[in-house]
Amino acid sequence: MTETAASSLALTLRENLRTFRIASWLGWQIESNWADPIVFLIFSILRPMAAALIIVVMYQVIAGGVRDDFFEYLFLSNAFFVLVTQALAGMSWTIFDDRENYKMLKYVYTSPARKFAYLIGRAVGKIGIGILTTLLLLAVGILFLHVRMDVRTIEWGWLSVYFVLGVIILVSLGMVLAGVSLVIARHGEFIGEVTAGSLLLVSSAYFPPDILPIGLKQLSLAVPVTYWLEAMRRSLMGGVLTTTFNGARVPLSPYLAIFSNVDLLLILTISAVVCSIGSYYFFSWVEQRAKEKGMIDRVTGY
Repeated sequence: MTETAASSLALTLRENLRTFRIASWLGWQIESNWADPIVFLIFSILRPMAAALIIVVMYQVIAGGVRDDFFEYLFLSNAFFVLVTQALAGMSWTIFDDRENYKMLKYVYTSPARKFAYLIGRAVGKIGIGILTTLLLLAVGILFLHVRMDVRTIEWGWLSVYFVLGVIILVSLGMVLAGVSLVIARHGEFIGEVTAGSLLLVSSAYFPPDILPIGLKQLSLAVPVTYWLEAMRRSLMGGVLTTTFNGARVPLSPYLAIFSNVDLLLILTISAVVCSIGSYYFFSWVEQRAKEKGMIDRVTGY
């Protein structure tokens, strides 16, 4: 690499980091509406935590108060799915927030700000809240709901790698939704939550792929989030989640149990690379179309 190319690369990295840092601060201020940080955190965390605990109550009612092995599966999936929702909704909502509410998107595009770094930075607030909510849910599960998770058996190495790869995948999927948000007409502000809601069915969050109809089962096994949630459950519980059937311990999801930790790592790594590259080119293509059709500064709300 020549000295000129190295200097150009270093300058590009500095500009991206500066844009990301400023966009992260701006995103946090907009999310909190310049409120007191403590009050904002309490408000932001209560809703997803209440929703998660409602799921727990529903499970207890349906199961007749009996706590079986599926409870850990459901609780851990629900805890991490908060992050899925926040990441997908955060990226797509940034487009609508800046274009429809603040009418600043056109100024962002005429500024020297790096667009990808800006979008990711603006979503950091929501993703950060999602991570914090997930951690609090896990703490509540251990302390008050008696989730059978032993800190000594957690596979911290696998957990760290899986988590980073999962965040990359979720941000990449969010970037795809942000691209779609640039060119759709009305009510697109709900696209992130709608997509996350659809993933509840096919991502093994609530239903293992084994019990789904054949078509949905194949779709579930093709979704990267399925393997990420399985990886997070497995690394936190120290192995594959099992239940008792005919006097023997069997996996709760035999389809997912056939994948080793290395297999999950390989799947998530490939998914992260494909999603990152694919989302970059998809967003660039859609962005160019939006510029050609004059959609960058179009206000579509009623």
